[in-house]
Amino acid sequence: MKKYFTLLLTILAIITQAQKPISETNTTDLFGTKGEIYFLLQGAATHANELTKIISIDKVENGDVYAYASVKEYNKLKAGFNFNLILLPKPGELTFENVSSSVREIMEWDTYPTYQGYLDIMSEFASNYPEICDIDTIGSTTEDRLIIVARISDNVHEEEDEPEFLYTSSMHGDETTGYVLTLRLIDYLLSNYGSDERITNIVDNIDIWINPLANPDGTYAGGNSTVFGATRYNANYVDLNRNYPDPADGPHPDGNPWQPETVAFMAFAEGRDFVLSANFHGGAEVVNYPWDTWSRNTADHLWWNFVSRNYADTCHVNSPLGYFTDLDNGVTNGYAWYSITGGRQDYMNYFQQCREVTLEISSNKLLPTSQLESFWNYNYRSMLNYIEESLYGVRGIVTDSLTGQPLQAEVFIAMHDKDSSMVYSSLPIGNYHRLLKSGTYNITFKAPGYLNKTVTGVQVADGFITYLDVQLYNGMPVADFTASDTLIEEDDSIIFTDNSFGSPLSRLWIFEGGSPETSTDTNPSIKYENNGTFDVTLIVSNGIGADTLVKDDYITVNESIGTSDYDLIKCLIYPNPVTGEKFNIISKAPINSIDISDVTGAALIHLVPENVVQLSISTTSLKNGIYLVNVRTDEGNYAMKILINR
Repeated sequence: MKKYFTLLLTILAIITQAQKPISETNTTDLFGTKGEIYFLLQGAATHANELTKIISIDKVENGDVYAYASVKEYNKLKAGFNFNLILLPKPGELTFENVSSSVREIMEWDTYPTYQGYLDIMSEFASNYPEICDIDTIGSTTEDRLIIVARISDNVHEEEDEPEFLYTSSMHGDETTGYVLTLRLIDYLLSNYGSDERITNIVDNIDIWINPLANPDGTYAGGNSTVFGATRYNANYVDLNRNYPDPADGPHPDGNPWQPETVAFMAFAEGRDFVLSANFHGGAEVVNYPWDTWSRNTADHLWWNFVSRNYADTCHVNSPLGYFTDLDNGVTNGYAWYSITGGRQDYMNYFQQCREVTLEISSNKLLPTSQLESFWNYNYRSMLNYIEESLYGVRGIVTDSLTGQPLQAEVFIAMHDKDSSMVYSSLPIGNYHRLLKSGTYNITFKAPGYLNKTVTGVQVADGFITYLDVQLYNGMPVADFTASDTLIEEDDSIIFTDNSFGSPLSRLWIFEGGSPETSTDTNPSIKYENNGTFDVTLIVSNGIGADTLVKDDYITVNESIGTSDYDLIKCLIYPNPVTGEKFNIISKAPINSIDISDVTGAALIHLVPENVVQLSISTTSLKNGIYLVNVRTDEGNYAMKILINR
């Protein structure tokens, strides 16, 4: 109790001494040995959009602006404004909270982990659940602490046709409620997999990534064994949530180089294909949806409002009256609250085509450990609901129509999408996931080297999945053709039919042994005057490319056949006499069996074809002479004589 009383007196002394106009403050006295300060600017709310370019605004409330600043930022503020400033105690120095390095104690969820305890519990998740959990390091901080992420999936080492989802917390190091809640969420998903139907479905169908601590240098600014002294900024006194490329203000809106944490996360996001994500903050209780940088609405403004409302309303059902009621009863558009540039939320939405929201889940930044259990109960159902949103909307696989290979394609909705709100199918699977509010949409699919394809009238319902697989055609023609006959007599004609795919604009036929030998007609008629076996070639082209098809030995022309010994109408044999190694049988009805015997009636050959009307019979086992051929068909039996005379 004594340490808390002493701390309270110190806080009161700071507040009392620091109520003065900015122009009367001394930067050195304000900061002392600290790299950042926390303060209130009285009556500055109407200038929030100007101030956000200089300092790191924490919140705008009752006409005042609460903000952080580094020495560099404060000097810029002092040069341009003269509001009355009240120096406030830093949220990370308001209370001494329990910490533990024991995994067993941490998993009681009534303490904060030490830095080593955090590494150990993440490692133990992977050790205890190796089939569904993997831990990866995505980078390191200025002070060489690790930025780590848990991946949870039923096939955790494989890429599947599943939406990729991301939770991350505490990029402001002194906002620690989400730190513990996301750690607990990892445990909840892992320990309930296989026994809880809802959790099993989530893990089986979503590729989940959770980064509980995005700014470990800030959280452990007071040392690896305490969260007291936690700072908003990283070790270089840069606000990581102002350090990202911005859709409006360019690559470095805060004037600082990208920090190690920013570089690591951008590379991580670039290497994945996240469909939906959220980052946890503290200092308010509200869902903040994009944009932060623009006053105009996103393409999916109605969807964002629906999803945000669902998170807030679920919290209301599971918490005491008054929780999560900031701004519009727990929901706000970012710009409508106050504008920021360089935020990660807008970076993910604009540059990564990932729907990301900011979740402010506790007014108290460094939440007392005695309240962690309560805040888990207030939020975990909403957290699960939000994960499940990644399943809904329109999803499918985009492939090449000819090869079946997966494609990376843009998925765009005309008269709806704007400000980089399209999504892309991702390799190696070619799967896409387009989150949408209920309605009817015309969706266009585009890929380099392929013709655009628009699917109209796609129906979407809230909380349901619409499956839409799409094949894209590269525009190249594909040659194909058929013939009215492939086995004819001398001086007969054949009609060739062009069945090519891809709307060819021109074609060239080449007929070996035919008359004429070439044609540019679509369906030419060709006469064959001499016996033999001949190739047919078709070359087709359009404005995109050309294709060639050669059918070797496609046409067989035989010499004229006599008709005195058998019924030409129903069945015929040729050539007769047989001077080569085979003869042919043609029947108007399917052939059931063929029997060949010599003139004494001795059976020599018995064949049972399968549903054919023409075939060739080898004569290599027969000597020169006269033979009887009996052909049994669906329409009757036909007995004929042949002469073999080689």
